[in-house]
Formats: sequence, structure tokens, C-alpha cells
Amino acid sequence: MRRVWATIATLWVTITIVGFLAWTRPPASAVQGVPRAVVVEDRHGVPHVVVVAAAPHATTQTSPGGGAVARG
Repeated sequence: MRRVWATIATLWVTITIVGFLAWTRPPASAVQGVPRAVVVEDRHGVPHVVVVAAAPHATTQTSPGGGAVARG
């Protein structure tokens, strides 16, 4: 019976630690860019709604790669 209680206690301690770490972590931003709608007219004067999405941007700086040659 000691093993059962030890397993239950270990499980609750693990859940508590994971919950605490999740609670104290800052929330991640879900939306990077808000898409906008633009109304345009074609050459016949008929309006159309076009959704313009923000272009994704890189969050890290990339290295120059293998094709770069150092001059100096």
C-alpha cells in the first residue's frame, strides 16, 4: 500500500510543479499581424474585397551561408 501512496504523491507533486511553471510563464503572442480587407474596383466598376495579410518576418538573424567569401 505504501507504493500506491508514494505513486499518488509523486504524481500530485509532478502536476503541481508543471502547473506552477505553466502559471508563471508569460503568455506567448498569438497574433503577429492582423489581416486587413481592402475594397478594390475592377475595370468594369465592380467592387471586390481583397484580404491583405501582413508579411511574415524573421525573428532570428541568419548567417551568410556557404556562398559568402571573406575579403580582406
